[in-house]
Amino acid sequence: MLGLIHDRLAQGFGFRALLAIALTVVCGIGLTDSVAADQTLANETIWSCGITDTGGANNVWAHNAVFGINTTNECASGVGLDINAPGNTVQQGQSASWQATAPAGLVIVLVYVPPGDLKATAVNDGNSWYGGGFFWTGGGAQVDDSNNTSGFGASGLWTNHVGFQLVCGNNPCMGVLGHADLAVKDIGLQLQETQGPWLSASSGLWQSSGWIRGGWPLSFTGDSPSGICGLAATLGGQVVASQGFPQDDTTWHQCNAAGLGGVSNTVDTSKLSDGPQSLTLRGSDAAGLSTSDASYTKTVYVDNQSPGVALSGPTDALSTAGTQYVTATGTAGPSGVSGIGCSLDNAPAQWYAQPSVSIPVSGIGTHHLTCYAGNNARAASGNVATSAPATWTLGIRQPSVSTVAFSRVVDALRCQRTYERVRIPAHWVTGKFQGRPVRVKLRAQTRTIRVVRCHPRIVRRRLRVDGHWYTERIVVLPHVVRRTSKRVAFGTATTVSGWVGTAQGVALAGQAVQIRAAPDNGLRRFRLLAVTTTAADGGWTVTLPAGPSQLVQAVYPGSVTVEPSTSELAHSIVPASLHVSLRPRATHWGGKIVIAGRLGGGHVPPAGELVVLRIGWPGGSTEIGHLYTARNGKFSTSYTFLRGHGTESYRLWAETVSESDYPFAVAASRKVSVTVRQ
Repeated sequence: MLGLIHDRLAQGFGFRALLAIALTVVCGIGLTDSVAADQTLANETIWSCGITDTGGANNVWAHNAVFGINTTNECASGVGLDINAPGNTVQQGQSASWQATAPAGLVIVLVYVPPGDLKATAVNDGNSWYGGGFFWTGGGAQVDDSNNTSGFGASGLWTNHVGFQLVCGNNPCMGVLGHADLAVKDIGLQLQETQGPWLSASSGLWQSSGWIRGGWPLSFTGDSPSGICGLAATLGGQVVASQGFPQDDTTWHQCNAAGLGGVSNTVDTSKLSDGPQSLTLRGSDAAGLSTSDASYTKTVYVDNQSPGVALSGPTDALSTAGTQYVTATGTAGPSGVSGIGCSLDNAPAQWYAQPSVSIPVSGIGTHHLTCYAGNNARAASGNVATSAPATWTLGIRQPSVSTVAFSRVVDALRCQRTYERVRIPAHWVTGKFQGRPVRVKLRAQTRTIRVVRCHPRIVRRRLRVDGHWYTERIVVLPHVVRRTSKRVAFGTATTVSGWVGTAQGVALAGQAVQIRAAPDNGLRRFRLLAVTTTAADGGWTVTLPAGPSQLVQAVYPGSVTVEPSTSELAHSIVPASLHVSLRPRATHWGGKIVIAGRLGGGHVPPAGELVVLRIGWPGGSTEIGHLYTARNGKFSTSYTFLRGHGTESYRLWAETVSESDYPFAVAASRKVSVTVRQ
């Protein structure tokens, strides 16, 4: 075995190497599982006072000197760890030594000094009275001058400590024969680790629970008897943290990850797929042992999807319809919706721990609702992700009433003009004469003036009381009658009036009202005729310009607190304007005349308007033809009188007919005379 070790160490490692046997160890984070002392876990080789060492034997070797035997560390000068008895008087049995004691978790299984690195002078030669060699728990081995070339090695020790010593074997050891020297230039200890490495993470990603998002800190460290030399972490199969630590093979604890703060990094979970991801922490030590993945693996749940929120509900409602509701519905990734926060009319937001909520809204006015949704994925700060805010506007207003009608005063006062004699008594007046006020007395006089006298209509009504008939006089006062239809002469303007108020009968003063009209041709193409403002009593009046028969409506656009409303239709009925001419006005039997005419006012349908021609005579009339006008309303046709006798006069005229696409009422032209002779 010693030959094997020597060969391995001599192959280019400068007498410094690590022999390792990997074995899985099950540990908990921050805990150390003990391993049976007879179980080999890994090998670690420690070199002390090596050929490249200039600082001495570090913390591995401790010396024990006595009077007369010196122990010195001469590694820097190339001698090594020296035990020297220079000839002083030393009592029998006294010894000086260098000893290495393995810390907990490590046992020494082999000690080795390469050939040429051991110097034994007058040791166990039978002359110097000094003996010496290596020792360990339960055993040891002598060395002498022959080991200077062969070196020294012992294996299979399984001991906690090992050392070498120089012992006085005579009583006493003194003089020239008492001089001896035992020095070791380079010595290697091969160790076996009886405890596996362990890791520790107290915060950050490893301690997270539930769903997470964004960047999370990951900090962990570890240790073992031989020291952690490398730390790494993987998340979802990707390396998210990795760091190696320098190794010193001249100490028991060859790597110091814990003392150097371990590894620390911020893990960006947004680079991973959403859902469960496996997080594994790993550590390897100087003895070649690694932590068990099963011991340091946990499932991390990732959700980096942004949540959303949608609002639905009415945007306008009547105050009489009761409480209204706007529904907020949240959406989220795999972590789900944690809740919805809503603020109504700038009030502090209220949190609802549910994925959907209906917010009650009431009260006249315009209401603004703002909501956001949150998911269950928390950032390192502890805050869940929230959506962009969504807003909703709902107006709750009183119902309104709009009316439109044609007004007419009936039973108006009956008035007439007359003259009256009025006596004016004498009286003083003040005038000016040459710029100065002068009092003048006017004499009495009588004048005739014109006045208007009005009186109401008086009707008589017969009443039967107790079997007797009586006649009483009743005064009929003027009053206004409102109608939804009115006949208006062609080319004449007319007035229309209406009222705007709430459904409870409260007048709305100072409100804008739109008056719209559409020709009564079946198309209902309303246009804006006028905009007026209601008076203090909610009433309004507008003059409609001359035009065809029209459908008239009043539109109240509403306000912040009152709903809009549209009135029922009012109907102005305008008769058509029809003109006819004849050429010539006198003809003979069998002669032909030309009848021409035109419809006024426009609005003639694309296909023209039907016109009926009639002829009349004393005692009768008849139709003589039907024809359609052109788009401009003009028409023309000829008529031939049949044979007759004598001289006759006829009257010709034209009439329109009732058609749904022509916005004028039926009317007739004036009658035109024509004379027919032999």
